[in-house]
Amino acid sequence: MNRPHLPPESLSRRTPTFQFPKSLLRPLLRRVTALQDRGWLPAVPLQQHVVICGFPRSGTTLFQLMLEGCVEGPGCHGRERRALDLASCGQRKHSILLSKRPKDLFLIPEIRDFYAPRGVRVQFILLHRDPRGVLTSRHFSRPTEYYLSVEEWRHYFAHWNWHRHDADVLSISYEQLVQNPYGVEQRVLEFTGWRARWSFEDFVKHVPPGFDGRALNSLRELDPSRLSAWREEQHRERLLQLLRELPELSQCLIEMGLEPSDDWLRQLSGMLHQGWQRDGAA
Repeated sequence: MNRPHLPPESLSRRTPTFQFPKSLLRPLLRRVTALQDRGWLPAVPLQQHVVICGFPRSGTTLFQLMLEGCVEGPGCHGRERRALDLASCGQRKHSILLSKRPKDLFLIPEIRDFYAPRGVRVQFILLHRDPRGVLTSRHFSRPTEYYLSVEEWRHYFAHWNWHRHDADVLSISYEQLVQNPYGVEQRVLEFTGWRARWSFEDFVKHVPPGFDGRALNSLRELDPSRLSAWREEQHRERLLQLLRELPELSQCLIEMGLEPSDDWLRQLSGMLHQGWQRDGAA
């Protein structure tokens, strides 16, 4: 299977945006990092980089918080960082790096290529979520809008589907993370070779100082009952739109292991029809 088409730059953000003075210093920082990696300048030799990426609104920030607060070892940042920036320009203060940026899903081959001649173990943890939840989710930056369009979701799905069975990839669903954090914890520790200081279930008790949790909308205990929030009346028009614009949705849900068949479509149609009846009666 060939690499899927890359989305527009406006979505993928493959090239760093200009930031003063960081962008001006980037060439110098790359040189310093390269000298550190060759052992010509003092540094902690980098051995492993774990990259969290995947679908937006699929729990990447929640998962980053669990790792940074509950796991021993990795150098953490408490916010979203480009993996390639840390790889090429990051200070070498830790032997293990952890980074999170959903859009790094589109850059997995480039990240691998960077580390291949350096002998650094790079691994990717891909977060995915029921597309009905993703496409009815909002973000603090645009609270009155749905965060992801159907066309954007298609790009993420194509690249997630292309990478999810790779040997250096662990794919985790938001549903698993919320319903069975201990099971996810065991899979992550086995995959990375790390050790846990605290249980993932207790993440709210171990939030690192300065962690940027705005994308969580609020810091709260895991609540499996919210996994079906896409069924709420407020999303009815959005669901109708999804059925029109994403006819392959049912098949995608089956491929993602989220539905055994398309029976849910009949249930959804009944739910939407009841909504129409209520509106007509009103």
